[in-house]
Amino acid sequence: MVLCIIAFIVFGIMSIFSAKYRPLAKEGFRCVFRTLTMKPCDTGLDQKFKTEVVYSVMRYSPGAARFVNKQFAFISWIFVLLTLASLGYSAYGVYNFYVFGNCEGPNATSTCILNDLTGDYGRFSSPTELIPPTDLDGIKAGNRSSNLTIIEFGCFVCPYTKKAEPIVKELLNTTNVNYIFKPFPLPNHNNSFIAAQAVLCAVKQNKEWEMRERVFAHQETCSVDGTLAINDIAESSGMNMTLFKRCMNNNETVGELNKYIEQGKAAHIYATPTFFVNGKPLVGPKSIDEFKVLIK
Repeated sequence: MVLCIIAFIVFGIMSIFSAKYRPLAKEGFRCVFRTLTMKPCDTGLDQKFKTEVVYSVMRYSPGAARFVNKQFAFISWIFVLLTLASLGYSAYGVYNFYVFGNCEGPNATSTCILNDLTGDYGRFSSPTELIPPTDLDGIKAGNRSSNLTIIEFGCFVCPYTKKAEPIVKELLNTTNVNYIFKPFPLPNHNNSFIAAQAVLCAVKQNKEWEMRERVFAHQETCSVDGTLAINDIAESSGMNMTLFKRCMNNNETVGELNKYIEQGKAAHIYATPTFFVNGKPLVGPKSIDEFKVLIK
């Protein structure tokens, strides 16, 4: 019964990719089902596995083979528990991906393999659900009279917003574009609101790009140390610290930041970065070629 559980799970997954494992998956399911319905397992699958395992071990160590043969049920339960724990952890990663856009959940700074496999960055949502903003306020760069407008909603403490920065710079250097950045701090990232507030304070001194670049470069430190790290970054960006601290302490940019947050909610933003290329949505740190497709 014990190994039938593993066989049912493992071969059930493998049978999705190859038909040759389906008979073994069926045997495992039959054995588990009969056992749960108080009927004897008549497939002999457990004994087949036991024979194969003991024989394989015996080729290297007869003593170890005797131990495995004697403790086979106990060893099998260990593997069952490990298999179930692995499935549980995988399910937890999928849940985090769905809710937070990252396998490791809130405040994660590493990338997630599910993002690369699916091309999505949370909620499995279709970009067609997104509504482009009509307000063109934000941190601006490029040619404001251009026929091409790219709006980005981004979070300064989000690893995916940081990952998109090289593409943003390439677009600004190679494309005649009116670029608008709207800060959209995500609540599941530590100090995201403070970081956005600080960059908006930097706009008042025309130091937003210096501040932005350094915040992304020291993203993890900003997430952990908050205001202390932000002040150090502001000073290294060449800002007047008296004016900067007054801006931060008096919450001079909070009203503006809240406006961008409300715009993001109205646009149904569910992950950062989210771009609108002349109104057409693009979610996540996409390649320059994917941007060019929408631009054309």
